[in-house]
Amino acid sequence: MSEIREVEKADMLTTAKPEVDVPAILSEGAYYILDDYALRAEMYAKVVTAFLDGVAQLESASCAKKVEEGGLGQLHKHFPVEKIHLLESFLHNRLRNDLYYWSYKVGRENLDLKGTFYLDHLIMLRIHYPFLVAREAGEVIDPPYPLTERLGLAISALKNWRLLGHYFKKRKDKKLAEKNKTIAYDAISYHGNLPVPARAHAAHVDTWYGHSYDGVNLWWSIQGVNEDNTVILYPDMFGQKVDYNPVSMYLAEGIPVTRPVKVAMKPGQLLVFNPETLHGTQVNISDETRVAITTRLNPHTPRFNSDAPFNFEHWYSSDDLAKKKFSKISVFPAKKHHGEPSIVERPAIKAERTVKIKCAGRLSADEAVEVCQAADLRAGEKMSVTLENAKVLLWRDGDEIRAYSRICPHLGVDLEDGYHDDAQIFCPGHGIAYALRDGSSKCAAFKLRQFKAYEEGGALYLQKNN
Repeated sequence: MSEIREVEKADMLTTAKPEVDVPAILSEGAYYILDDYALRAEMYAKVVTAFLDGVAQLESASCAKKVEEGGLGQLHKHFPVEKIHLLESFLHNRLRNDLYYWSYKVGRENLDLKGTFYLDHLIMLRIHYPFLVAREAGEVIDPPYPLTERLGLAISALKNWRLLGHYFKKRKDKKLAEKNKTIAYDAISYHGNLPVPARAHAAHVDTWYGHSYDGVNLWWSIQGVNEDNTVILYPDMFGQKVDYNPVSMYLAEGIPVTRPVKVAMKPGQLLVFNPETLHGTQVNISDETRVAITTRLNPHTPRFNSDAPFNFEHWYSSDDLAKKKFSKISVFPAKKHHGEPSIVERPAIKAERTVKIKCAGRLSADEAVEVCQAADLRAGEKMSVTLENAKVLLWRDGDEIRAYSRICPHLGVDLEDGYHDDAQIFCPGHGIAYALRDGSSKCAAFKLRQFKAYEEGGALYLQKNN
């Protein structure tokens, strides 16, 4: 495929090793996009070949041929969305050990990690179809828990009796927590009726989910990654202590976010960042399938947030991966390896150019409701108006006043907390940008409801359109 040739060409053209400052990643939230890293061309070719083999096995050879000709970014045009989880499972089984070893090499050679460091057992293969395709998914076929995964953990347990004891204890603790309803986390309720392939991550910090402190994420762009489906970073909020919703495990409402950094990446590029940076996933409103792979390194012994609903406690050591000992897994029980963030807490950033008003009136089509004095809404500011029956966003556009529903039509996130500039406002949940001139987005499925707004006698009025 042409993308493989481009990756090989980049390997030949790039000779200097990129500078990656790991201490800056851990303490300052720095992030890097690498074009040159260990085993790039070799691993990229393996991933693309595995995709084509998986498509051929799960669908047909002719389907695989079409995917090869169009590229993985057009996978949604040929491979059924209902089989995405089967394809992810196939890829995981085929590539797992190669990805573990590749991650180790990147950590050692490109991040210059010294001594023993650790690689999270979890690998995420992220295949995101365009939203308009993914939301139409029928019954999604889930593979059984991989036998090879069970065997791998069993072999590791035989070599490490503490791992076996820890496994049964965790199962007992989980069942007890479920019985006593002490775990609030419920992603299904957050995403409503959306099929799993159509879901996207809202803004979060990975340690809320039980990932380790001081981690380094390797977010690898395979194909189809663009600013309308990519990972979203909020580096300006790094170190800011914020609350999260325990049901969704995403950023709580009422916390304004800074300008989102949408990291558009070429095939083969590697994003390296600290997962304690607030980040999320842009819901895929592009016309490409986004394919990415993520792994996680820790330069030190993993430590965990003891308040998390679960923890990722299984790791490979760099010493074992250097020898390709993939059956040897280390376990770090969260209760014995709990900790606190090593990041120096920074003061919260105030929301800029946002005026918040509450009104006792009700929005209707029959009669306009006065909300404030016209002078209260200045150019460049957005106004968040909360009425008894509506949440409205007001915006001054020259001599005109624009008014929209504040509720994002994607998943109902309040846009009050979203960053805005002179042309658009970004949903603080999944990054959709809405034009302030007409409430539209790049996706036909998402447009803000518009209301009538006008200035009269020095006051601002709102009314539903007839």
